[in-house]
Amino acid sequence: MEPKFLDTPIALEKFLSDLGNCDGQPPRLYVDLEGNNLSRNGTLSLVTILLEPEEDVYLVDVTTLGRDAFTTTGADGRTLKAVEESRDIVKVFLDIRNDSNAVFGLYKIRVAGVEDLQLMELASRNISKRNVNGSAKYIERDSTIPLVERRRWQVVKDNGKHLFDPQRGGSYAVLDERPLSRVIKEYCTQDVTFMPHLRDLYRRKLCDAWLRKIETETDARIQLSQSPTFRGKGQHMAQTPPGWLSWYPNTAERLLRTLFKAAPARKQVWSDYPSMISHSVVRSLSDDGDELANMLTHVLLMETKKVIDEDSDDVYVHGWNSTQDFRGNDRGEDRDFTVNSDELCPVQNSQDQPKGYRAVSIVERYKF
Repeated sequence: MEPKFLDTPIALEKFLSDLGNCDGQPPRLYVDLEGNNLSRNGTLSLVTILLEPEEDVYLVDVTTLGRDAFTTTGADGRTLKAVEESRDIVKVFLDIRNDSNAVFGLYKIRVAGVEDLQLMELASRNISKRNVNGSAKYIERDSTIPLVERRRWQVVKDNGKHLFDPQRGGSYAVLDERPLSRVIKEYCTQDVTFMPHLRDLYRRKLCDAWLRKIETETDARIQLSQSPTFRGKGQHMAQTPPGWLSWYPNTAERLLRTLFKAAPARKQVWSDYPSMISHSVVRSLSDDGDELANMLTHVLLMETKKVIDEDSDDVYVHGWNSTQDFRGNDRGEDRDFTVNSDELCPVQNSQDQPKGYRAVSIVERYKF
């Protein structure tokens, strides 16, 4: 979807005026921040907001607006700062810590009313809770998003990181270039697009006791992020909250589920990206293509083995060794496709072929 770029006080005023009632559950706002070294010592360039149930995405241009991004008022006198600080308006973030540290250190905003998707995922696990995870594992391991869409998600993620990540030859300066590049717009948009799906998935698994524990830990994260000693980088950021490894709700607590309120049903329209799958796979689909594609995805998931390393909490996906990738290029050698799930099994690129993903070659084995 194309995001709406808010780079003038008038555009931001209209957005705030049109928000309507945002109080209570289910949440209307899904938020993500981007900047150079996003922290009190760095910069804040963009605030991405997904508005539910409309499914509209807005990019607030903090680079251009500066403090006006948070002090501009809507028709009812509400500012973005007031929205962020309201306990009644629920905002969903994925790991609030660095985002909170940045807006507090740079703009004196004390975020409140936050649901932390990272803590929801951790609490909902039936496997080791030793470490928290990032969004790549959520999409690959937990979501019911179709395979092709997940691959597209990774392509957009990689394209964005190649532009701004210095470790990949990029520069965070691209976040402040105007006009903002299409690649960065897509990157920001997809960061919030899947959040309602994942939030619904995790919260459905949680009893009231876990939800209250998540709320307490989220407040603790916010308080810590606003302290002068907070460090937003390092191995400590991946550690599970204190006491979570040994805590379990009792039988009575597990049965009490009164706090979860499901969002209205969303009509998921997953995009089709034929460039990411081979023509032979496309030709193999019958007239009932959607049903067949879903079946093939299930076959793939059944054949894929997930091995859990309890010490590191890493998930590895083991596929076949193959002498042929999905483009039909015979490499003449066996290839080991065992990789970390965050990398989503990329296949080698070539000058005349787009980057693809090895997982589709598994689907090719089930052509009719």
